Amino acid sequence: MKTLYCDICGQALEDPIPNRTYFPVREYDLCEPCKDAIDVRLKPIVRGHFPYSPEWYETELVGLIEKAAASGRV
Repeated sequence: MKTLYCDICGQALEDPIPNRTYFPVREYDLCEPCKDAIDVRLKPIVRGHFPYSPEWYETELVGLIEKAAASGRV
């Protein structure tokens, strides 16, 4: 039995399943509610940015995750 902790909220995830009950993003592991909250905050930023590039998206995503992890909330 493996226990994993969300890097944002600190919630324990019992028997984690990648991309189903937790989401690995680079060096961070996110629970589903935190991943959904990050996606909601990221959506208007992505829609307002042109041109889109994967490198830019990853920078924005990791930046939001780092801010959320530092504050302990999304």
